[in-house]
Amino acid sequence: MHCKCSKAGGPQIMDSPRVARPINRTLKPVESTPLIGETPDSALDSWLTPNSVFYIRNHFDSPAISDLQDTDWTIHVEGAIENPADISFSDLSKFPKRTLAVTLECAGNNRTDLTPKVPGNQFESGAVSTAVWAGVSLSQVISSFEIDTDAVELLFEGADSGKPEPEENTQHFQRSLPMAVATHPDTMLAFEMNGEPIGVAHGGPLRLIVPGWYGMASVKWLQKITVLNTPYEGYFQTHKYMFRSEENYERPVSVMRVKSLITSPSSGTNLKEFPHPIGGFAWSGNAEIDTVEVSTDGGSTWNPANFVGPSDKYSWRQWTFPWTNPNKGHHTLISRAKDKMGNLQPKESSWNELGYEVNGTKSICVNVL
Repeated sequence: MHCKCSKAGGPQIMDSPRVARPINRTLKPVESTPLIGETPDSALDSWLTPNSVFYIRNHFDSPAISDLQDTDWTIHVEGAIENPADISFSDLSKFPKRTLAVTLECAGNNRTDLTPKVPGNQFESGAVSTAVWAGVSLSQVISSFEIDTDAVELLFEGADSGKPEPEENTQHFQRSLPMAVATHPDTMLAFEMNGEPIGVAHGGPLRLIVPGWYGMASVKWLQKITVLNTPYEGYFQTHKYMFRSEENYERPVSVMRVKSLITSPSSGTNLKEFPHPIGGFAWSGNAEIDTVEVSTDGGSTWNPANFVGPSDKYSWRQWTFPWTNPNKGHHTLISRAKDKMGNLQPKESSWNELGYEVNGTKSICVNVL
């Protein structure tokens, strides 16, 4: 079997997996303007991703709000409602605070796996991270307004702006959600990330968090919500973040596909001592992970892995597999995941023009000495 090796680091089970350890690591750069970076391979080693190495995918330069106090931030709510109004930070404090552990993955993660090559940021495996977010349920905030009964979507606008293409007008980053998703109790207006105020780099002081959806839905630097009676058709809604195949098939990108990642051992490793654990993560936006299987012979046979660490509805599952008594020589390691809705991670990713939803299994090549 041809081994398409990937680089990764080794997982460690933390004493307190819900506390992000302060570590001296930096993002793996993808673009400098706007800032785009992956979680480095060496940091894919714990259930919770430290803020300093949580992946960043910006569409425009970050807005100049570094000196702004959180209490100065407001969200303007308008559109198909009775009385448009501004929501301040102090207004949000009136609603119950809640926390959710949520894995966010960029829709273009693993874009480099596709052949032929497609345009866009050339992400490897690091555009995925997990944090514990704190904030308030958007549904409770929106229910305080008199919304038109014909409303179909909520449109979210970030404070960042620019030209997505040279021929396009200057615009803010905007994405919409169907009312059923926007008003789900777990869709959150978040102001804390891993126990700290959300930094500007990650969309602070206030960002939307949409559990289960690819990261583009979790609009950063949230400054405006518009209630819509018709579906939104803006640039980042119907031009980008569309899955377009060679068969002229087209659909919006939304929920994260089932996926797994081997983080230990790293590709190219020489192994001497056994048993040796194989470990990694698995996630799905449709449902919690049900099983992870591991193959040590390139996919000919499969064995179940064991889950370790926390189990949360919207976060990845950490898993491990005890590899014992292998034959000497070259081995191709593969993992595959299945969620509780029965969705099985495919062997091959579905090629599409913009390189989204890349979730095919990945091979790790190692040598047993």
